[in-house]
Amino acid sequence: MKQKYVIGIDVSKSKLDIAILNNQLELLQERVILNNRKSIRAFIKAVLNTYRITRGEVLVCCENTGIYNRPLEVVCSELDVPLWVEHALKIKWATTDMRGKDDRKDALRIAQYAIRYNDKLIPYREATEVIKQLGVLNKVREAMLGQKTALENRLKEAKTHDAFEYQILSKFFKQVLNALVKSIKQTEEKIEQLIANDPEISQTKALITTIPGIDPQCAVNLIIATNNFTSFQSARHLACYAGVVPFKNQSGTIVKKERVSKMANKNIKKLLHLAAMASIRFDEEIKEYYQRKVSEGKNKMSVLNAVRNKLVHRIMSVVNRKQAYLSKNEYRSQKTLDFTCLIT
Repeated sequence: MKQKYVIGIDVSKSKLDIAILNNQLELLQERVILNNRKSIRAFIKAVLNTYRITRGEVLVCCENTGIYNRPLEVVCSELDVPLWVEHALKIKWATTDMRGKDDRKDALRIAQYAIRYNDKLIPYREATEVIKQLGVLNKVREAMLGQKTALENRLKEAKTHDAFEYQILSKFFKQVLNALVKSIKQTEEKIEQLIANDPEISQTKALITTIPGIDPQCAVNLIIATNNFTSFQSARHLACYAGVVPFKNQSGTIVKKERVSKMANKNIKKLLHLAAMASIRFDEEIKEYYQRKVSEGKNKMSVLNAVRNKLVHRIMSVVNRKQAYLSKNEYRSQKTLDFTCLIT
């Protein structure tokens, strides 16, 4: 590994437990600091000065804890210090000594993992300002849609089972529902405006939505999750992230059914599932493939997962080539036309 020192950090809401190791797995320092930008910035600068090293000679590693990681992510991006945000289960499964557990030991295990599995390092990249805004607005939209659905379901149940309760609820809920509908519309308009003002994101969305089954909402979520497709090198990488790649499950003579990994972005997987269902209905190629595999005796859900995988490969293809999706017939027609023009 090129880094001389590794900082393992166990992240919690209010504090960070820290363990500093050299590349020989020797523990140099343990401490606890507050989980805020000021404390983190001061700590990293102190480490650089104490050990007289450059930013590239230290690696910070932590588990993915969602919003609690933000101060650390922001500071490392500002100071240009390499950061590795790893899935918590990967670190847990790679740890052989699990006797006892506390934040201090977790920080040490994270640092040890970063040294031993340095060849699997995936550096953290801060999303662009537009992607970050889209991510927040999309969360706002999802939250309001959830509230709207919950209120509508409550009204529906009251209407069919308790007319008295429905009368009272409808009087107050309808005002809230109207406000939610208005806010959802405003949020969607703001999302569309942000996308329209960014040529790269706008082009990506336009390309993805040429694929049958991929609607604008699915496209926006994919753009946010992949930082406009800069975080993934291949279709298989993205498919693994989305949880649509089946892996072998066997030992010796025991061969079990292949299964997808649970370490997936469940929101993206759900949207790809809906996209696959739509493509089976409206895309003749996918429809023929699905019906053929099912008629061969394949499990419907396994075939549906294969369709989701196909969609991921189509998405990465149009994004990398920067060309709209073409069906097999359209592609052959275009090739024939190009060949005819070349001859003439």
